[in-house]
Amino acid sequence: MPRKRFLLALILLTSIPGVDLSAECDSAPAKEVRFDLWSTRSLLSPDQRWKFLSVGPHSPEKKAPLYIQNTEISKKWLVGWIERSGTAFWSGDSKRLFLRDEYAADDTKIRVFDVTGAVPKEIQGLNDKIQKALFAHIPQNKTTQWLYYPEVCFAANDSSTVIVVADAPLVPKKESGSGKSFGLKLIVNLDPLHVVDSVSPTQSPEPTGETVGSAVGAPISWHKVDAGPFSLFAPPGWEFHQLAGVDSYVGEFVGDGVTLRFDFGRYSSGYLKNAKKPAYGIARESIGGFAAKIVNPKTPGHGLTGVYFPNVGQSNGLCLWGQDLTSTQQELVLKIFETIRFGGAMPRYVNPPPLPPKDAQ
Repeated sequence: MPRKRFLLALILLTSIPGVDLSAECDSAPAKEVRFDLWSTRSLLSPDQRWKFLSVGPHSPEKKAPLYIQNTEISKKWLVGWIERSGTAFWSGDSKRLFLRDEYAADDTKIRVFDVTGAVPKEIQGLNDKIQKALFAHIPQNKTTQWLYYPEVCFAANDSSTVIVVADAPLVPKKESGSGKSFGLKLIVNLDPLHVVDSVSPTQSPEPTGETVGSAVGAPISWHKVDAGPFSLFAPPGWEFHQLAGVDSYVGEFVGDGVTLRFDFGRYSSGYLKNAKKPAYGIARESIGGFAAKIVNPKTPGHGLTGVYFPNVGQSNGLCLWGQDLTSTQQELVLKIFETIRFGGAMPRYVNPPPLPPKDAQ
């Protein structure tokens, strides 16, 4: 992916206007350490059990090694090398370490390490997922002038969620031209790993052809399935069926051997109440501009895979869920959840509950 290598001085000063993450981030500002190829730096986790270490260049390649150390047993693990400069900070609960690696003049890589076990473990595939979500919005005839993340944090009271603001001005791939401002706020759920773009704080580019309608990341073969006050995108063959409801609007989406039931109204909050950690992965994010809670059983085939929106306007909520899904079905359904959008009208006719059998009257 070619990028123009200039304006280095501006890269470090660039910020995305209109972005305020203070309400979404951990309430206690994270202490961070800035390091480079020639520096030796360290940073203790809040509980002082772990220490991040950056050591000056002691390798033949002149790359500074990076370590995570368990201070209780004085053992440390090599987790990579820094080629240029970077920033690191711990989550408030000391469970995870965030590392922003500015490995090139116009490129940045994001890494997160989990230290809840005996050995630090990196969240694999994180950087690729973030870039894929970002480039889904970039036209095929353009590329990024640079890629930087000026604002990053762990979500409030939830170190399994990272909020990232990407600064990625666009330039033509082939012709010359000035950069066009483009930024995107991304919500990154680490367990299970998936990325959702929340809002575009700066001017968004034209569609790329890789998404359909307003659905984020939906493959081009997927189609819109409309339920009235909300819609989603799903693979070919998926259908919507309205069902009989008592005091709310209910229905289902069916396809690929999966049935997703939903309840839309003021009384949709109770369906996922038994989905709790550690049996479930729980993520909170913004989908279609509304706060959402996603639950996913750690053991496929046992439990509900669902999403709950507590307020989508006019005191209405939405709960959408599937029962006992396989791991493949879970992966598909989580992608479908990310395409949910609101704003349509309620059906003119809402099915009433079925009449009781004649012999029961």
